[in-house]
Amino acid sequence: MFRAQHVLALGLGLAALAPAFGAAAVDRLEVRIVTGALGAPGGGYVELRLHEAGRAERHLSLAGDAPWPAGSTRTVSVPLGEPLDPDRVTRFGIYYRAAAGTPRSSWEIAAADVYALSADHRERSLGATIHGQILREGEIASEEVGASPLACSADADCDDGRACNGRERCNPGARNANARGCVAGVPLVCPTNQVCMEGRGCRGAEGFAPRATDGATAEAAAPNAAAASSQATGPAVSGPPQKCDGPSVLLVQEGSVRHAVACPVGTKCVSQPDGSGSCALAK
Repeated sequence: MFRAQHVLALGLGLAALAPAFGAAAVDRLEVRIVTGALGAPGGGYVELRLHEAGRAERHLSLAGDAPWPAGSTRTVSVPLGEPLDPDRVTRFGIYYRAAAGTPRSSWEIAAADVYALSADHRERSLGATIHGQILREGEIASEEVGASPLACSADADCDDGRACNGRERCNPGARNANARGCVAGVPLVCPTNQVCMEGRGCRGAEGFAPRATDGATAEAAAPNAAAASSQATGPAVSGPPQKCDGPSVLLVQEGSVRHAVACPVGTKCVSQPDGSGSCALAK
């Protein structure tokens, strides 16, 4: 059986393998294949093969027996019967078997990428693109990623670069740790009628009190938030309905009184050009 292993993007360091924490479980894959100068005629069989740490290899059929014309690009959506943890994938490959009696049976794959899809995230598997030529029957695949390079050694190894879904931590001994030993963060909870926007913090309607919930720090922040919330500043004054009163406190309009309210953990009060204030992610 012919087999080639080619990887164009070998960013297999910890940064390139950052997990998609906070996203829903992956229940669908997207496979994008660019055919080179040698297309595959119809009647053959193509499948995606996934190698995952600690479980049997998955074989997933792609596009039935349809032809793959030379120079064409095809994207195939692959539903998964069992949810996938992208961090457990150690290798993926494209397997091809030509139909019996096919005069020309080789197929050139110029580029093949596999993407893991969830409700709010799209991640290229292993950060790798594979390519090669298959003669009648065989597989081209990415290089195998062993278990040791996947293991985290510091919180930074687990950081997915997104703040709204909370801070990821490296704790291989935790019950809820993934294959790399990373534990997902607790999503940032914004004030009522606001949503967290990456790079901008909590945004939305003004005039509502924040709530602090970020794992173990939530208990420590709660007494401060409660104390700040109880400080009424007296009759309302003219100006924006909500403004900063220091680096971590908002003055929030409630009826005819303004209350001092603490910003959520990990945020600070930022004055806006119009004079109002809002809680944004601390930098």
